[in-house]
Order: sequence, then structure tokens, then C-alpha cells
Amino acid sequence: MSEEPENVATRLWRDRVQVREQERNEALARARVAEEKVALLVAENDRLELEIARLRTLLAPDAARAQAETEAQMEALRGALLPLLSRAA
Repeated sequence: MSEEPENVATRLWRDRVQVREQERNEALARARVAEEKVALLVAENDRLELEIARLRTLLAPDAARAQAETEAQMEALRGALLPLLSRAA
């Protein structure tokens, strides 16, 4: 009769080991899927960074032109305001 509880304990232990192995295998599979998704996202991020850099180079001439226009407008405004300020003083 002492063999019966020992057999039950052995079976329970074996079942527990199998469950742990199955859980480990499932976790490894999920990790592999996650790694694949990360690789895809990194590739997409790299592609988007290149696209952003390309678009910035296209916009750079416009930004420089806008800066030059703003500076010219500020200089014209300064030129118009200085005589008015000197008359008021």
C-alpha cells in the first residue's frame, strides 16, 4: 500500500514537470513571435527615418527661403520704424 501513494506522488510530479515544460515552450514561442515583430518594427522605423530625412532635405530650401524672407521683412520694418522713433525723440 505504500507504493500506491508513492506512485501517485511520482505521477503528480511528472505531470507538473510536463506542465512546466509546456509553459516554457509556449513562452519561447511567444518570445520568438515578439522578436519577429520587433525586427519588423525596427525595419519600418529605419525606413521612416530615411523618408523623414528625405523630406527634410526637400523642405530645407523652403525653410532657408522663409528665414531669409522673415529677416528681410524685419529689416524693412526696422528701416520704417527707426525714422519714426527718431522723430518722436
